[in-house]
Amino acid sequence: MTETPAPRTCCTTGKCFDCRFWEEKVRWSENGDEMPAHGRHAAAPVARVNGWHYIVKAYNTTTPAQYLGFGGAVFVFRFEDGTELTSNDVMCQGEIPAHFRDRLPDNAVIVPQTPPRTTVPFGEFEGLL
Repeated sequence: MTETPAPRTCCTTGKCFDCRFWEEKVRWSENGDEMPAHGRHAAAPVARVNGWHYIVKAYNTTTPAQYLGFGGAVFVFRFEDGTELTSNDVMCQGEIPAHFRDRLPDNAVIVPQTPPRTTVPFGEFEGLL
């Protein structure tokens, strides 16, 4: 049994902005899942997790957090080949439309971060009175 592709929700010609945007991401996928370098931006790996598309830039220690993707939050991506990439500058490009999912399948997972362990400053009953 053959699956029918998901219907387009944007256009019928495949030439609208959304289709051109996602066709570019398909080209990146075909070129090793990497966003090519352009202007002052270096090449960067691409992660697709749960149908969402991300650019994983190099860990940045010089730029203020408010100028980084996700406000400098740290993400760890584990790719299908087992490699892990940690970044504090991740750009989300949005949810991959249904009619592109067969060409842009997931290639990574986000590894949950464990919160740092803290010790209680007092003994079991200290500080209660």
